[in-house]
Amino acid sequence: MSVPISKARRRLLVQMESILGNECYNGNIQNYGPGGVRESDGRGFRYPITVRANDGSKAKIRETSIPASIANDTLLSGYYAFGANQLDVMAGLDRILTYLEKHQGLIVDNTQE
Repeated sequence: MSVPISKARRRLLVQMESILGNECYNGNIQNYGPGGVRESDGRGFRYPITVRANDGSKAKIRETSIPASIANDTLLSGYYAFGANQLDVMAGLDRILTYLEKHQGLIVDNTQE
């Protein structure tokens, strides 16, 4: 059974993760243009998010955004892996939304959906 979250909250979580995941940069990547001409050092890239399904399987998502077909509980399990460490990015973003709703008056869930 999937965790109940509104469409608006899910959409916002996916958008925020996409913004965050697309802010990665590695200054050591060397870029080569047409004809093998070296251009500049560094390149931005999308950091892959890993999600865990209820059966324990894991999937790395490298697309620009998390697909709509991902179940809510799988979505909320999303994390960035850094070697042996992980950043539970979706749980963290959800906690930030909850904080903003409670303390700053943010209204995410629109009852007109």
